[in-house]
Amino acid sequence: MTGSGMGCPDWPRCFGLTIPPNSADDVEWKPATLYQSGRMLVRQDTLWVTEIPHTSTDFATDRMAGLWTPYDKHQFTGFNPVHTWVEFINRLIGALTGIPALLLAFLAFVFGWRQKRWRPFLWAMVNLFLLALVAWMGKKVVDGNLIPFSITLHMMGALAILLALSAGLKTLMDSPPRDVLLGRPLLWIALILAGIQLVGGTQVREQIDELVHAGIVRDQWLDALPSWWKFHRSGSWLVFLSQVAWAWPNRKSLAAQWALALVAAQMVTGMLFVWADMPSWAQPLHLALALALVVWNAWVLMRYPLSNRSKASQASHSFGA
Repeated sequence: MTGSGMGCPDWPRCFGLTIPPNSADDVEWKPATLYQSGRMLVRQDTLWVTEIPHTSTDFATDRMAGLWTPYDKHQFTGFNPVHTWVEFINRLIGALTGIPALLLAFLAFVFGWRQKRWRPFLWAMVNLFLLALVAWMGKKVVDGNLIPFSITLHMMGALAILLALSAGLKTLMDSPPRDVLLGRPLLWIALILAGIQLVGGTQVREQIDELVHAGIVRDQWLDALPSWWKFHRSGSWLVFLSQVAWAWPNRKSLAAQWALALVAAQMVTGMLFVWADMPSWAQPLHLALALALVVWNAWVLMRYPLSNRSKASQASHSFGA
């Protein structure tokens, strides 16, 4: 969400290093320096990699000897220490997430064996599968230099992980909240619209990455975006109205209050894009709020019971069928 996807041009290491570089000086070629296999440097607007451990002498000589070759998986050659460390920390958290995920799967299996309730274990295994899938997708995103729609797919994988964990948590809760949910079909519509808006926002994020690579400055981004991004801007009002439509009849419920707070905050950050030339801090916050809104809508649908009126309606339909 911060535009740091190419902070490390290789995977799983970063510029061929276990610990990422801190400055441009760390990715520049130097004479009389020991370079290990896989080390990557930026020189003459080209990303170079060595597969042969060696001590450098002269770059032209080393290149003629085949010690340095252009990296052929993509053409990205930039270096930004902030983006590099954001991407590295993102990978580190992703790797560390595997530990509680494995522990969750083991404990869910024990729970299922003892209690004969296997749904928590099922969702724990779905979570493990999705973690591995998103890690693989992360590698493909880097190898393809943020190829179109790859960031969106990566984000959808992260969303699927959160939804799988939410579903697993739901199976471990025996008693539903006392509040009942009115207007459930409206919430389904609100959830679908919020999901579509999230995908559209991620597509806008991809377009901004292309503008950054083309050297377009921040205060010109909105004018340089393709015209279809206005559908995303206008669609925010549909998301807002759909959230109000289901939340207002349930306004005394904490579920509805949180949904209204999330969509209001998301609208404010979206307006800042137009009013304040897309401040950098508002971009990741805007997408994070969109993600939170979708997860919260799904959680409310999973967690809250139907109203008596909705149950009666379902029963009459079942009787008629």
